Amino acid sequence: MSTESPERTFARMAYPALGGHDVERAVERGRTQGHAAGYAAGMHAAAAETARLREELRIRFDAETAALRARADHALQLLNNAEQSLAKLTVPVVAEVQDSLAAAALDLAEALLGRELANGETSARAALDRALSGVDTRLVHQVRMHPADLAVLGDDVLNQAGVVFTPDASLKRGDAVTEFPDGFLDATLGTALARAKAALLGDDTP
Repeated sequence: MSTESPERTFARMAYPALGGHDVERAVERGRTQGHAAGYAAGMHAAAAETARLREELRIRFDAETAALRARADHALQLLNNAEQSLAKLTVPVVAEVQDSLAAAALDLAEALLGRELANGETSARAALDRALSGVDTRLVHQVRMHPADLAVLGDDVLNQAGVVFTPDASLKRGDAVTEFPDGFLDATLGTALARAKAALLGDDTP
């Protein structure tokens, strides 16, 4: 057995030397990769936050819109109810006021007509117009008028009318009655005003 110690052999390991530029490029590459990873993570987080905020705003907007619509519907219903209540209260009053105004207007018109017809010629011509308005003169038996009105009209006007006139002192100035073989037409001023008042006030009484 040999007593000699084995001889140990050491070899030097060689490492490639990195130049200065290579180190800088490696550092820059690592920095760039780090920035890119951080930027991507930041963008992802920002997108997620934006989506969350958008959804939150949408939910809030929908809720506020629904609340506004409900308040608007409620206000509209209240307005409709108030309008109906007001109509129920005011329609009878308005109708009564309208009737009163119409009656007053007719009274005034009657008074004005009375003053206007105080003129004999105007009164007589108005009576003649009412007596023959819309009438077929061939069917007229006679027209009765106050004697003073016939005198005011004169023979020329009476002859042009093409009907027979009969003086009737029982009639008032400005009145006339047109007689037919089977009836008569009341062309008196009082009857004409009564018909106008009934039509204006909605009175169905004949």
